[in-house]
Amino acid sequence: MVDMPQSEKILENVSNVVRRNKIEFVPEIFLLGIMKKNYNRKMKYLILHILTAARISYAQYWKKNSIPPDGLIIKKNLECVEMEKLTMELKGKTDTEYNAVWETWFIWIDN
Repeated sequence: MVDMPQSEKILENVSNVVRRNKIEFVPEIFLLGIMKKNYNRKMKYLILHILTAARISYAQYWKKNSIPPDGLIIKKNLECVEMEKLTMELKGKTDTEYNAVWETWFIWIDN
């Protein structure tokens, strides 16, 4: 699990990206993945994967009186990254597409 100072850094970086890209906080994005605004392909892909990890985490906590910890959402995201990497390898695609999309995520984790 990620320690608190590291989680705060990650959340701060994510919030900076959200502000910079002016991501709207509307139910359609979280629940259905519908985005009214035109984001670039890389950002849209990243947003959808992060939201998928968040939805999985919230689904696991639906009977509890608390929300899932940030560390769980980050862990689920890392699992998505690994699955994406394996999928790319099975399809015989190069890592360039994979690295281009997930580079931002790894920068958040490293900082």
